[in-house]
Amino acid sequence: MVDEAQIQARLTQIHNRIQWLADAEARAAWVNGAAADVRFWPEKLKLLDEADALLDKLEAGILTKK
Repeated sequence: MVDEAQIQARLTQIHNRIQWLADAEARAAWVNGAAADVRFWPEKLKLLDEADALLDKLEAGILTKK
């Protein structure tokens, strides 16, 4: 069974982390900092894949309730 609250909470965590990474990259671009070298891409891609999987679960759970 899909626990919507847990999925929503994890999606919020993923969103916040990706936003933090994007902000760090933006700041680094101004000063040629460490994040400017796309070192965060692997983590961001992993988080995006996880978010996609969670959204699929959430959608499947919602569709089965109808």
